[in-house]
Amino acid sequence: MDIKSLFALLFTSAISCTACAAVSPEYQTAVQARINGSYVMVVLADGAKAMVPVASLKPEDNAWLIDLSQKKPMAVSKATVSIVAASQVNPPKAKNTVTTATITGPLETVQLCTPNVMRDQIGGTCMLYARIHWLDIAGYYINTPDIYKIINETPSDAPWLEPRYVQGLSSIFTNHKPQPLRHRLPAEAEPFEWARDQLRKGRPLLAAFPREIWQALPPGFIAAHSWSGGTVGHQIVINGFTWNKDTRKGTFRIINSWAGLFDFDLTTDAAGGGALVIEESLSPVGEIPKDGASGASTKEVVKSIRFIKAVGAVNLYEVETNHEKRRMVAANEAAVRDLVEKP
Repeated sequence: MDIKSLFALLFTSAISCTACAAVSPEYQTAVQARINGSYVMVVLADGAKAMVPVASLKPEDNAWLIDLSQKKPMAVSKATVSIVAASQVNPPKAKNTVTTATITGPLETVQLCTPNVMRDQIGGTCMLYARIHWLDIAGYYINTPDIYKIINETPSDAPWLEPRYVQGLSSIFTNHKPQPLRHRLPAEAEPFEWARDQLRKGRPLLAAFPREIWQALPPGFIAAHSWSGGTVGHQIVINGFTWNKDTRKGTFRIINSWAGLFDFDLTTDAAGGGALVIEESLSPVGEIPKDGASGASTKEVVKSIRFIKAVGAVNLYEVETNHEKRRMVAANEAAVRDLVEKP
């Protein structure tokens, strides 16, 4: 090897080492990765798996994991879901979740039951506790010891790093027989109108605050708490609404997992502009749906991609699919399509 080639090799190695040093230690030894929407699935050197929100990563970690996902992609699970016809099992007694359904003049009010147990989340575990409340309203109960099996020894500020927590977000559904029937928001539907229609059917809703909603919370709670919304968002449940067809205004009843603010009304004005994102509804125990829902989701396809800004070595895009609109970080538009559409 001549002196020029040796110098070039040493220079390239120095750059590589510098880039590696900027990456957080927990990701430097990662052996596989896969980007799935707003989360990154990572296989660590010891075989442990982690699910990390893209929004929580610093740019160096983000770029490192995107590069790893392209060079050493984590395999997609080949598990399948079998839908068993209701006639093949003994259906449980249907639960009536609707406690109020009235129309007075132009004002409609629908209210579903509250969870049997209102639970205060531990750290950043809102994704788990919202699902527990959601299932509870629909008649699928989860015992406290089973919850602690999921969250024990889980890092409270970053629970998605614990594989047991990630698995628990699915197992709280799959452990029920028959499994709860979920309904994704259709791509063509107006979210708030669809949400009200689902609540009329007695189906509670899983929803989220993806960004700052602090100004919409009760003033007394704001004064007593320092939480500012953060960058990862907050998962909640909707179990009721009011709607005035003349003024085109109303409220959504929010079921929350914070002690001191377990439920409150959010106005449709405060919920607009993307401050409240509707995700799914859940059929009550024993419901035989009349709308043809099977619980299986259709293949996700990209409808449009809009560049927002550069984030370190990658880009932030707003992506609209046939399922939802969300933000994603990727190297380019082609990478966005691969992340969304490849099985």
